[in-house]
Amino acid sequence: MKTQTITIIGLDRVGASIGLAVKQSPLDVTVVGHDPDDAKGRFAKDKLKAIDKAEPNLVTAARMADILVITAQIADVESILQVIGSELQSHTLLIDLSSLKRLGLDWAKLYMQQGHYVGAVPVLAAPYLTDGRSDASVATPDLFKDSAFCLMPSPKADPQAVETAVNFGILLGALPYFVDPDEYDSLVQGTETLPGLVSLAMFKAMQQSSGWRDILRFAGLPFALTTLPLENDRDIPLHALQNKQATLRWLDAMVNELKEVRRLVYSEEQEILAALAEQLALERAKWLDSREKNDWDERQSPPIERRSMASHLFGSFVTRSGDKDA
Repeated sequence: MKTQTITIIGLDRVGASIGLAVKQSPLDVTVVGHDPDDAKGRFAKDKLKAIDKAEPNLVTAARMADILVITAQIADVESILQVIGSELQSHTLLIDLSSLKRLGLDWAKLYMQQGHYVGAVPVLAAPYLTDGRSDASVATPDLFKDSAFCLMPSPKADPQAVETAVNFGILLGALPYFVDPDEYDSLVQGTETLPGLVSLAMFKAMQQSSGWRDILRFAGLPFALTTLPLENDRDIPLHALQNKQATLRWLDAMVNELKEVRRLVYSEEQEILAALAEQLALERAKWLDSREKNDWDERQSPPIERRSMASHLFGSFVTRSGDKDA
């Protein structure tokens, strides 16, 4: 037996891009896609050619998967695992790409009766960090090229399942990076949770302004990109309350910086404000340059026996039989 079917749940930009990467690889598999919006499934299949089959039934899509990739919002993951947790094949590798990893691991333990759960986060490649688009029309097979593929497997996952997940990340052009799920969640409090809460507060402040109708008419790219996290509005409270103390620390730090910026504006400290903007613009440019070069001090990943990618995506792992907890 070999891996025959890869199922992707969620067909926005990330899911469609993964489908394109698999379809443009030399691997001989069937790619099945599922999305609650049937139109997205048809678009991914007929226009993008990112999947071979659009399966409207979630359970059917999950049942046929040898490798199942979930790209849904974290707000939807629990309900998905509730529905499919008893339907997976015993050898199925489930790769969950949602944004909070401890929640995903806990839900997998609760709902998955068999199969192997690996939490993962593919980080966007540098060229796609700032375009702000998330729909499938801008899907690309190199969305994660030369970036990081963060891995947080369940302790009960078969080592060969973990190795298969590593090679799946390599197929996407990314580099494997093992990290503790709680450590990961604490880090993204600043990069995911804070932007969501800031976008919420900023949009509300603008909306309550007496000039709101004119703001709607004239608001441009900076406003649209800054409020982009509101597209994942149901994820914002989950992120904020997953680690309340960390969220409050980030909010306090943000409020302190806003107070300092307000002081500079009130005092008309143009030179200081200009110097601050210049300094931070340079730091941001350094960050983007490091992301493009993938220039980081990498930690050592656990040793993994290396064989061919085809062996792990198509052979040695899925031939194992017997039920396995997530």
